[in-house]
Amino acid sequence: MFLLIPSVSGKDSFGTGNTCRPVSVPFAVPTDALMLFGIIVTVVGVVLCILITTMLGYMLSQQGFPFVRAFDFYIMFTMLFNGGLVATYINYARVFHIKNTIWAYIIPGILCDAFYVMMTKNYFRSSIPEELLKAARIDGASEYRIFFRISFPLAKPIIATIGLMVGVMYWNDWQNGMYYIEDPSIYGIQNFLNAINSNAKYLAQMGGNVRSIPTETARMAVAVVGILPILIIYPLFQEYFARGITVGVVKG
Repeated sequence: MFLLIPSVSGKDSFGTGNTCRPVSVPFAVPTDALMLFGIIVTVVGVVLCILITTMLGYMLSQQGFPFVRAFDFYIMFTMLFNGGLVATYINYARVFHIKNTIWAYIIPGILCDAFYVMMTKNYFRSSIPEELLKAARIDGASEYRIFFRISFPLAKPIIATIGLMVGVMYWNDWQNGMYYIEDPSIYGIQNFLNAINSNAKYLAQMGGNVRSIPTETARMAVAVVGILPILIIYPLFQEYFARGITVGVVKG
């Protein structure tokens, strides 16, 4: 309610207790384009993250795979140490050339997280019967077939858990846009909100009069639009969320 009521109130009534009078915003906010762009980034990022995380977690959960301990140590090491912001920026901007592209929202930082990999590994070890996998191998199934036809469908709780958490991170992410995006035409909704909060001149560029713009109202309105998808999606995954976290964090 703290966001909703001010988002439809005028600047004169904001903060005075009389904040229930709907007003029109005196500048155009491309909410449709921002929402569509944010949904595309979130869906693509979540799908790629789930595929990479579950495949890597499945590999680490199989003791018979070669170099499992080396990969396990490498992933645990990345949870404790990283190359820092400067080295990360140079790699993504100058080596991978993702600056001012949609991939700048998807790849850096969120695409594959070591914590989620460990959760997935522990889930596969504790919740997928080893006898079921052995029976599939005896029948001649390859590891890819076992993963996509047996392990992946049985991992719905952990997939829903990771998908929800990663989806929230993608939808609320503004740091990648701040670091790697300089073109306002590919701003995400969080970067647009950040631009409103940090620079009133940005509002004038959108065609409004700076003196007449209800900045507090605009901030609250964009914030409400930004959290709506999360409020709608969360109840659908709540059934799997608690079970996925509880099983995934148990050491196998």
